Amino acid sequence: MSPALRPGWRDLPPPLRTRITHLLGARVLAAGYPGDSGVLPGALFQVQTSRGNAFIKALGTEQPGPLKSLRQEITLSPLLPDAVPHPELLWSIDEVLPSLGTWVAVGYSMRDQVRPIDLAWPEDDVATLVRVVRSIGEVDAPDDPMFVPEVSEFPSNSWEVLAETRPAGLAQHSPWLAGRLEGLAEIASHAPEAIAGKSLQHGSLRVQNVLLPAVPGEKPLVTDWIRGSTGAPYLDLVSMLIHVRTNDGPPPEATLRRYGLPPGTEPDAVTCWIAVLAGHYLKASMDPPSFELPELRSYQHRLARTAVSWLQTRLGF
Repeated sequence: MSPALRPGWRDLPPPLRTRITHLLGARVLAAGYPGDSGVLPGALFQVQTSRGNAFIKALGTEQPGPLKSLRQEITLSPLLPDAVPHPELLWSIDEVLPSLGTWVAVGYSMRDQVRPIDLAWPEDDVATLVRVVRSIGEVDAPDDPMFVPEVSEFPSNSWEVLAETRPAGLAQHSPWLAGRLEGLAEIASHAPEAIAGKSLQHGSLRVQNVLLPAVPGEKPLVTDWIRGSTGAPYLDLVSMLIHVRTNDGPPPEATLRRYGLPPGTEPDAVTCWIAVLAGHYLKASMDPPSFELPELRSYQHRLARTAVSWLQTRLGF
């Protein structure tokens, strides 16, 4: 979903705008869309007030699935370690508004000194992105039930399902897959050992989640913590490199050769995780269209092509 299709500040119900203004503690002077549409549907915008800037998300009851995810994000945010680059939660709303049903909204502090990644992919941006994402995996996940093992959250049996069902949509993907589904299922079956670990994982990273310092000495921000998990330190980095390549960035294998993986990372474990991601994106791209995120399936198709190509490179056949 593109930012232009999202509801903005003026599209929110007046009672909700009144509540948000009260929580901001100042009148909204200007409002606009951020550079990215975010993971969840619904209203998402930046506001400028006399007391500073804020980044706001809001969803109503007509979107129960995303509503659950936004509630989870609100619960998760205060649990994130200080060492992790995440925006400061200012306030949240989860209440029934008269004649409007339940609305959930959250406001984050938004600094002026961060910027989106330059999608022309200058080397400095690639290097900083790798450094930011690796820094997340260097932090142990909090000892809290909100942070569950990634292997239990992320499906690792997608190739097995595809091998059993042989959906017609497979023909739209690489001919390299023909006759290899069972072998890829075998590689992905090692995920419980390959991706296990105690490191914090964002779990939903995309290029647009990461805001880089706009001036020297500033800190980056990583947004959209709609779920956190635990796993091996390299998981978010490998996942992010697939998104980078899908957004016309450098080839992931070349980036790994240049900047490396976390110490102690086993190459076979990385290949296993790429296989898991490739199978997931491939299978998901053939699911029925998503009403709430109409561009999701086409993007998953592109992610699948990137991941399968990387997997082919690593396997060497």
